[in-house]
Amino acid sequence: MFSRSILALIVLVAMTLPGKAQDNPIVSRMKAFTEAFNVGDAEVIAGIYAEDGALLVPQGGIVVGREAMAKHYAAAFGSGVGNLQYKILEIRKAGPATAVEIGETRIVVNGQTVANRSMHVWVFSDGEWFLSRDMYHVLGTVKP
Repeated sequence: MFSRSILALIVLVAMTLPGKAQDNPIVSRMKAFTEAFNVGDAEVIAGIYAEDGALLVPQGGIVVGREAMAKHYAAAFGSGVGNLQYKILEIRKAGPATAVEIGETRIVVNGQTVANRSMHVWVFSDGEWFLSRDMYHVLGTVKP
């Protein structure tokens, strides 16, 4: 009886602990995003966004929808953007089907390494997390 109570308590405590970061599906989605970015696959990146996903480009416009995302990223790759390094700083659940993720990047633009900070709003739909809103701020060039 005593050992069952302890076992039940251990299971209950384990269920309340946060999962490992690598078990978080948003971490997996950002890893897929980074891998697609680094091979220049604009179509895969566009598929990570929600159908009505929006990218707020610093000092630029707003890119909305998967087709526009694919064109945007293809143009970026064509202009010398590549080698994305992404570090997630925080993920917070904002509701049962919404999460906010903050990260930092290093990216190569025409031979220069540029640092950025981003905030992503994720939505859970059809059993998967999709990037709904993507905002980033350019911090400046850094040494690689």
